[in-house]
Amino acid sequence: MSRSRLSLSALAAASSLSLLLSACGGGGAGGASAAIPTSGLPAVPPAAGASAPSTFAWGNGALKGAVYVGPAHFSAMGVNVAVRMQNGAGLVSYARSASDPHSPLYRQFLTPDEIGARFGATQSDYAAVAKYFSGFGLHVGGWPQRLSLFVAGSQTQLQSAFHTTFGEYRSAKGSTFIAPVSAPSFGIPLAVTMVSNLVSLPPATRSFTPARAGNNIIGGYTPTQIRAVFDYIGAYKEGYTGAGITIGIIGTGAFSPADVPAYASMFHVQAAPVTQVDATDSGVAAGLALNSPPPNPSATPPDTFPYSSGLSTPPPATSSCSGTLPSCNPEDVEAQIDTEQAATLAPGSSVLYYLAYNAGECYESGPSLPAGTPCPGGGTAAPALGLALSDDEIQQAIADDKVDVLSLSYGSPELANPSVGEYGAAGYYFDPNNPTNGFGPAEFAALAAEGIAVFVATGDTGAEMCKHGGGVEPYYDDPCVSYPASDPSVVAVGGVTTPMDQFGNLVNQITGWGVQTSAGTGGSTGGVSAYFPILPYQDGLPGAMGKTRNLPDISLEGDPQTGVSVLIDAPPLGPEAVGGYGGTSVAAPEAAAMWALVLQACRQSATCSAKGSGAHPYRLGDPNPLFYAQYYANGTLQPQYSKTFYDVLFGNNAIDVGPPPYFPGLPLDPGYNAGVGYDLVTGLGVPFAAHLIDAILTTEGQ
Repeated sequence: MSRSRLSLSALAAASSLSLLLSACGGGGAGGASAAIPTSGLPAVPPAAGASAPSTFAWGNGALKGAVYVGPAHFSAMGVNVAVRMQNGAGLVSYARSASDPHSPLYRQFLTPDEIGARFGATQSDYAAVAKYFSGFGLHVGGWPQRLSLFVAGSQTQLQSAFHTTFGEYRSAKGSTFIAPVSAPSFGIPLAVTMVSNLVSLPPATRSFTPARAGNNIIGGYTPTQIRAVFDYIGAYKEGYTGAGITIGIIGTGAFSPADVPAYASMFHVQAAPVTQVDATDSGVAAGLALNSPPPNPSATPPDTFPYSSGLSTPPPATSSCSGTLPSCNPEDVEAQIDTEQAATLAPGSSVLYYLAYNAGECYESGPSLPAGTPCPGGGTAAPALGLALSDDEIQQAIADDKVDVLSLSYGSPELANPSVGEYGAAGYYFDPNNPTNGFGPAEFAALAAEGIAVFVATGDTGAEMCKHGGGVEPYYDDPCVSYPASDPSVVAVGGVTTPMDQFGNLVNQITGWGVQTSAGTGGSTGGVSAYFPILPYQDGLPGAMGKTRNLPDISLEGDPQTGVSVLIDAPPLGPEAVGGYGGTSVAAPEAAAMWALVLQACRQSATCSAKGSGAHPYRLGDPNPLFYAQYYANGTLQPQYSKTFYDVLFGNNAIDVGPPPYFPGLPLDPGYNAGVGYDLVTGLGVPFAAHLIDAILTTEGQ
């Protein structure tokens, strides 16, 4: 989930790429620099005769330590508005129960409309908030689960709707960003709990790194090697290829439909078809006009105003170029990692690539400027695509209810460092005092309540996700993890070092990925959450620490020293290029593909399917309770664990104290050690596909 708007100089995940598709803020917009108060920012008084405006979270922590540069000038932008839910905590609780084999609600999954009716905003609140913004001429789009709205329009319209003005700020790091000058508010009471994107600092980054080595023939391991070493081949031999299962990927950037077929042809393997799903009003989960119940002119308040999100069809991918959207839309590598791994490891499945595009988004300093105009601070102004709109992609996936498995390969540090203007997930994706209030926990609980399994990359900065956001040191001395990997409704997927020969046979032990094995190029993020309580299946678990959520849960290939081959720019974009890449971005889609094989096995088993409900009775919800049951259940270590998982015994995820590129030889901050059973480097370890299927079928066949 990301709401990135400005281009990054460095990715926290140690990527060598910046967020090319994010728009950027400029600098020097006139006027003397002046410090802005870090707290107690005045709110604009409500309109005459109106009640006091509601309060909501909007990311003002980014203003701490920032310097006001001058008035902001931009043409348009979009924000996500979380509408007060009827029972947010109830949705999180239901999602957990629907995935708990010991609960009477196990696998009793809900539809998007049922989620909206039971847990989401009331129809009247949802319509009232939508009508409020529409009254200012803003685009408004919604979904049947009624968790949030997407609102987009001009600077003038947004300033009027939020009763504030926007200014340009400079953080202690030197990053220039746009934010409200005074606390945003409404002239009337409104059921809004959180608004994202009012502050343009980008909180999330992708999770991949270029590989330095591979199989000594071509950069990175081939699909055949990955299939062999993690025993996907054993599952194929039993007839499980993901047939009848749909894998979803939350898109980060441009995707060409030619890439996966070219990749499969190059390595002589079959691959699943990949279809791009545009998050627009014409989709299955269209805007408010198609929600249930339909618009009603006699409703209170009336909801007959026009509904349109402003999201549109993304422009086609282009070859590498130096311009900006919409004419220049180069592939971002992350999209290719995700689709190629998922499609070739679950070749019988179908893959849906969710991508959102807002052509009416253009941050720029100075007078309003068209997309493509150079920013004074570097980069260019451009519409928003992919990573910047991932919340809208997730909402579309919830509303469609088509995918059975979902893969995400990005994240943000849970904690922030306000002294240098750094965002953290807390206060941006969720309320740290009430994690069910906000975007992330509601979104992922809704997916789990539908039975959809979500696999999230933990990140590539070892135990120090907060320390290595890129830029000024130090960040935080304490270890820190990434969100949404720490969300209680997802599977957090870490990365390992996997030494193998050209046939996919292990030639040494699998180890935890850290600087010791990667010549200083990062490590698999793991540790304990600062906010989310420990999950029932982790509480009392041998190897778990503390009383908050532990991660990762499982691990697969991640070390860039043993990365995977990735193809970009297949013809007609070409000439195609193939290189090796690593990172937990590789591991997440590998795990999603493996789970697709499990779900096919359940679908073909009458006993397993009989336990489910609704249109997708073969779904198993959040896989974690089933994963952990293979290791420890009823206070006892389970004998099948050693067959189902490779227990990683060695490795450490400490990162050196320097900023990227993590110079080897510098002192290491304390990380965590891999060891017997569960650990904070590799989780439960590395699952073997065929044995995992057998274990799950045994559990669900009882």
